[in-house]
Amino acid sequence: MKRFFSKIKMSRIRIKLFATILAILIVFFVLITVFSSPVLFKAFSSQTYHKMFNAAQAINACQPGTVTYYFELNSIAAENNLTFEIVNADGTLSYVSNLDGSAQGSGHFASSGSTASEYSELQPTDSYLYALDYENFEIRRRSPSNTKYFIYSRQLDTGETIHIYSAVADVENIVQVSGKVYSAISISMIIIMSIAFYVLVARFTKPLVEMNDITKDMAALNFGRKCGNYGKDEIGELGNSINTLSTTLDSTLIDLKDKNEQLERDIEKRHALDNARKSFINNVSHELKTPIAIISGYAEGLCEGISDDPEVIKEYCQIIRDESSKMNALVVELLELSKLESGAQPFTPCYFDIGQKTASLLSHLSLLFEQNGITVSNKIPEHIECYAQEDKIEIVLKNYITNAVSHCSGEKKIDISCREHNGFLEIRVFNTGNAIDKQDLPEIWDSFYRADKAHGRSENRFGLGLSIVKSIMTNHKCRYGVENVENGVAFTFEVAKDSGYYDNKQ
Repeated sequence: MKRFFSKIKMSRIRIKLFATILAILIVFFVLITVFSSPVLFKAFSSQTYHKMFNAAQAINACQPGTVTYYFELNSIAAENNLTFEIVNADGTLSYVSNLDGSAQGSGHFASSGSTASEYSELQPTDSYLYALDYENFEIRRRSPSNTKYFIYSRQLDTGETIHIYSAVADVENIVQVSGKVYSAISISMIIIMSIAFYVLVARFTKPLVEMNDITKDMAALNFGRKCGNYGKDEIGELGNSINTLSTTLDSTLIDLKDKNEQLERDIEKRHALDNARKSFINNVSHELKTPIAIISGYAEGLCEGISDDPEVIKEYCQIIRDESSKMNALVVELLELSKLESGAQPFTPCYFDIGQKTASLLSHLSLLFEQNGITVSNKIPEHIECYAQEDKIEIVLKNYITNAVSHCSGEKKIDISCREHNGFLEIRVFNTGNAIDKQDLPEIWDSFYRADKAHGRSENRFGLGLSIVKSIMTNHKCRYGVENVENGVAFTFEVAKDSGYYDNKQ
């Protein structure tokens, strides 16, 4: 059934194309037929004019009075199939050609003043004015027979005037015969060309119908059918383009399906981020709620004069001060994390001595080490330069070291070392103590996450330090990590040795 309807559609296309081409062909031949008679008449008129003009030139070149003069005139008239008359200045005939007579016949001579010029007996006519584009060339008619003649007139060098005649009917007969021959040829050509066009149209429409069916399958997302080889012309190129389009759409739909799945994953990830954001807000609220409650409680006690003892009042004020300090530290860390994650701060790396920076930081934290009984070993040599944001790398070092102090146990040792590889400096901070649970390793870089629940806000630790490290290293496009090693835990991060690393990242 489908094939049947396809044939009907093919026939419709074939009929439309064939009818259009045939109509154009018929109109073309009709127009040529209509305009051929005037064109042919004008062409033959032009030919007649040039024949008369050349004959007049030949007659003018003849020498009157010679023995052969009249023979030459008669010969010119016979060769050109023309009749002519030569008229004296006074209007009398000097010579009249006669194709049926001899050169010496009496018809060639006119008695002086006895015979009038035939030209004067002919009447002007408006027939075929479009064919009279030449000087001294006209058409006149004879009454009452209405016979028309082409007439060419000019003055000879002898002072005589010559009138050359040619029947218009001769040209009309030729035009009529030519028109009939052309009509017969036109009808034959229309028939032959119609058959040829029908065959060509049938060959032309077949691939179009096939391509139409294939594109319908494509619209139904069925890309299994392909166009055949239709040659190297535009139809063949169209078929190849449809095949290419089918293949591209097929692959695009597959890619779109993959991207749709990716989008679903992204939506799930977004939901996870929303949940993380809610969790972040809850954590911030929780972290702020405790110091605010403590400050509020002790401040209210002071306002109500809960005690007159100066030592108690001093203790209350100290507690308020400590809680305010903790809350301030939390806000500072939150602001720092927000700036890093939003990219609000410009990335301005420079060369600096990381060995000297580490030594200076350890010097400032020496009292913290003494209070916790920790032995620190710094194996980073001084005068070793890197290319990074100096203040941010200092934050990373400080967070790693203070984190190591908080979790240091056992032998209570912290080792800080450095190794160079592939254009980077890898800084390693090791502390003795308990290993981090494997399930906690991926989570420790998240905000407010504490792997060690025993340590908390009492030590001004809010679970933001490693999140800040993560953001700083992400901005530096450098690696960072943590691993459980023998007798403890090692945190690492990398910094570029020179600016060429960031030039390659552009």
